[in-house]
Amino acid sequence: MAVWHHRKWGDEDLVVYQIANDKINREEKIWPEVVKYFDRDWQRRYLKKYPKEEDSYTFRADDPDVVTFEFKDHKLLLNIFAENRPNLAPGPHWSAELHAIWDLDKAKFDKVDFRPGKISIRKPED
Repeated sequence: MAVWHHRKWGDEDLVVYQIANDKINREEKIWPEVVKYFDRDWQRRYLKKYPKEEDSYTFRADDPDVVTFEFKDHKLLLNIFAENRPNLAPGPHWSAELHAIWDLDKAKFDKVDFRPGKISIRKPED
């Protein structure tokens, strides 16, 4: 079973529980491992270039055609997206996405495809 904590302004946590006989046998906190990829890119590419900008970004799962996470055998397939201005506000815009396979038996990533987006400047709408 997976518990996905979703908040108004983005996703906050993903934990997988292995349950047997009505008890939790194992708990895998996957979200901290996911966040490491985004934080590293955020720090190196965005904040290095725009150090005075607000230091936060938002995870989003608003595309109905994309499955955010899905169990397949003993794997968890992940499609995670983040950006710093999901409300289309003007200013520097950063985004990134992660497509990964988490091995539930090994409790670690089997494969990670992290794709940083282009950093651009959004202009104010007239």
